[in-house]
Amino acid sequence: MGVSISPTSSADTPVIILDATAASDAVTAAGAENGDYWRGMLASGPQRLAANLGGSVGVVVNDGKVWPLALGDGSRGQAYPASLHTHYIAYPRDELHLVRSPLVRHAARQGFALFDGLARLAQVDRMVQWNSWLLSTNLPSAGLAAAAPEVTAALCKRFPRHAILMRGLHPYLDPHLPDRFEAAGYGLYTARQIYLFDGRKPDFLKSYNVKTDLKTLRRCDTHKLVGPDDLSEADAPRITELYRLLYLDKHSPHNPAYNEAFVRQALRERWLDFRGLRHVSGRLDAICGNFQMDGVATTPFFGHDTKQPPSLGLYRLLVARLLEETAMAGRVLNYSSGAGPFKRHRGAIPVIEYNAIFTRHLSAPRRAAFAILRLLVNGPGRRFLEKEGI
Repeated sequence: MGVSISPTSSADTPVIILDATAASDAVTAAGAENGDYWRGMLASGPQRLAANLGGSVGVVVNDGKVWPLALGDGSRGQAYPASLHTHYIAYPRDELHLVRSPLVRHAARQGFALFDGLARLAQVDRMVQWNSWLLSTNLPSAGLAAAAPEVTAALCKRFPRHAILMRGLHPYLDPHLPDRFEAAGYGLYTARQIYLFDGRKPDFLKSYNVKTDLKTLRRCDTHKLVGPDDLSEADAPRITELYRLLYLDKHSPHNPAYNEAFVRQALRERWLDFRGLRHVSGRLDAICGNFQMDGVATTPFFGHDTKQPPSLGLYRLLVARLLEETAMAGRVLNYSSGAGPFKRHRGAIPVIEYNAIFTRHLSAPRRAAFAILRLLVNGPGRRFLEKEGI
């Protein structure tokens, strides 16, 4: 049970609300960006929208701002937005086949065995995230660094056995953001290498690959672009299938396993800004869903029919349109991690992203395990990411 307060409270002291109704009222009262999405998550619970998103959700309210809260229960097998163990061990261990060198693959497997033991000692999944949207890419919102000392103190008091986690910090838009969390007592842990497209200076549109893909898209006579007004709940089963084919079957079951209920509600309430490619027969063959925060976009939902001939280039064509819209809107697209060569060939900017983790209130053995993990992910882990470009 959470703390009950009036949703219109303007108290400066952070208040943590885990009760779904009270948390939803607080989101509404604050007029929070993407409020419909988080109210839906509160009402349904994460696991009813994606089977591998466990734990409970709520909000933290401070100085008129409301941030989503996700509470991990320590269980394994969760998707990586809900699990540090999956993020640092299970998911990358499954991706080792992408590493070209057999020697590097062998060394990495040994490293993951060490990581796993330390993660168990640290109890990495007994953690609480704030400003966590439980999406594959977490976008920072305004005011996080300023609120960090007060919110962190409140979370430590309420959850004394949980590490405090802030996902998705990087220096591209705010060079001092990671440093300010470090100054607030957080440790910075290299998370992954992400790729950004900056629509404010869209040189990426000049790349050969993007120009070629846009030309191919405009000449395409088998598929047409469709937007949110061209999609309905009748498309939900196919959209769910396309996501599963790409994100879960082809890539990894450690991605969020969004189900048809999620897609239906996302379509109905515009949680995501969907774009797709529909075959002239009427069949939807590719889909992406954008999520925006403070003028930055990301694509946590992508799918295409992997059974179609690769020569159709469905993924390439949809990405080309996404990049064109990014330039037209003059915004930044955080295009997450993975497929490094594909993204770099289209002019992406590689940036290291961090998890900020607060552990000062935990027991000495857990603090020590987290400290060793930090040395490993910031040393050999980071060098591995930058060298392999994944």
